Amino acid sequence: MKRIYTTIVLLILVSNAAYSQEFKETVQELTAKSQKGYMYDITKNDAGNSNITFKMKVNKKSDDVSFEEYSFDKNIKFLATTEAKEKKEQKADVERTSLNVYVGGSNSFDVLSMKLKLNKVVRLKTWNHEKQVYVTKKVLSDESIKPKNDNGKVYYGYASYSSLDDTKSDVLALAKVESKDKNKADQFLVLMINDKLELKEKPLDLNVSYSLVYCQQMPNENIVTIFAPNKGKSDPSNYVFCEFDIEGNIKNKVEFKSPASALLITAAYEKDGNIYFFGTSTKSKDAFAEVFNEYAPIYNPGGGGSNKLDLKWRKSLDEDMDNFHLLKFKGNQLAFASTTAVPEFKSKFKTAPGDKGATVYKGKKFYIENFFVTNTEDYLIAGQLTSSVNMGMGNPVDSYEDIICFHFDKTGSLKAQYGIGKMNNDKKSEIFDMKQNFYLSSDGKSLYWELMEIKGAKGYESFLDAYYGSATVFPLYFPRIVKIDLANSTLGTIKALGDRKYFLKRDFPSIFDKSENSITYIGLDEDWEKLWVGKVLLQ
Repeated sequence: MKRIYTTIVLLILVSNAAYSQEFKETVQELTAKSQKGYMYDITKNDAGNSNITFKMKVNKKSDDVSFEEYSFDKNIKFLATTEAKEKKEQKADVERTSLNVYVGGSNSFDVLSMKLKLNKVVRLKTWNHEKQVYVTKKVLSDESIKPKNDNGKVYYGYASYSSLDDTKSDVLALAKVESKDKNKADQFLVLMINDKLELKEKPLDLNVSYSLVYCQQMPNENIVTIFAPNKGKSDPSNYVFCEFDIEGNIKNKVEFKSPASALLITAAYEKDGNIYFFGTSTKSKDAFAEVFNEYAPIYNPGGGGSNKLDLKWRKSLDEDMDNFHLLKFKGNQLAFASTTAVPEFKSKFKTAPGDKGATVYKGKKFYIENFFVTNTEDYLIAGQLTSSVNMGMGNPVDSYEDIICFHFDKTGSLKAQYGIGKMNNDKKSEIFDMKQNFYLSSDGKSLYWELMEIKGAKGYESFLDAYYGSATVFPLYFPRIVKIDLANSTLGTIKALGDRKYFLKRDFPSIFDKSENSITYIGLDEDWEKLWVGKVLLQ
């Protein structure tokens, strides 16, 4: 066992009636061995001690792998550094089958096509100890088909989803099929596709012509969808919500009155069995398809991943909106659908003391990073305004800009809009979205809003990137925390940890300890010479 004695400890206490929390930070020198390795694992035991493991460079001629572990107690006091070795993990080769459902193609004849295509690839995979993953050793077979239904009609693809369980190879596709009868509308349906490329149709029984407004897979694997009627078919506000499981069985179906005839939905979340949708609208009274474009996130290998419908839908996001909407579905019913006019955000705009650069939401494109429901059913929606930035060579990419948080009450009425100024606005930093989280205080009266501020860097993000010479632009994170008074809808003072000298890696953002209501952060300096540990007690 080795003990390293060079330790710097900083304790910061912030305590007053409105804002009470304890910050602790420790800096520990890394050994020469750890500096040549990489951060491999972070654990926290029942006593609250944190253990950070570094893995050394693998010697191909050796059967052993070396590690160094740094231990800190619950007060983040450094305890010891220990060394360990273990035999290289050996795993047998495995055969894996993957199904890909897509549209378009890589040549000019089919790149714009929305006709559904299926691809089945069988691979022999071998274990790569350095990367700790199976990698392809050999492609055993590769087969593609263009499926048709019993009437010889082709399917047009909109989305595809698979189980999170990699032992289940079936794929669910959301598709549309042309009607053979000109007097009947084209119909959306669910297609179940097995590893033999066999198809089974499951109709959604939509009685008129509809457009797909939005669809998304939830963490429980269920897929949620919203459909809007097309022009002249019915009341343009008579929308349909459908939820079905990964096997295509409908779990919930609701016909509901949309808060806008043309509702542009951009995100969905599941909380405690309820489904929430977030969207915007203009003042138009026309049908959805007359104002916006259909949602179709299905992959196109020839369009950089995007198909022609998806590209059109993304252009809809650039429009200035007049309203923001929050919808909540509870089982087979719409619990509420609220409308907040954009000017209302300005009247309820709140900032943190001493902070600069925060902006009011004005109906621009908004990326939602997180959604939180409090014990009293207040709703908080956090994210960033988005745009694009040119990284050179005519290469525009999405950029993530002003930080925004909406605070609604249990009925969906706006209580406040919170704004926080960004610290880094250079191009390398703006091309990455900022991770945001919420944590309730011990008494449930306050909410801690965690912002993972980004510093963009160019070089090697990890040891393996350096080993293989894969230089990229990548994000480094440092946490900022601000306390929200839920009853008064106000922000406390923002606290930044790490002094902008120590940074978190995207694989190890933070550890939340529910038992003591604390967050622990593990980071490094930019030279990979010092280990930094920060801790916040959420009081």
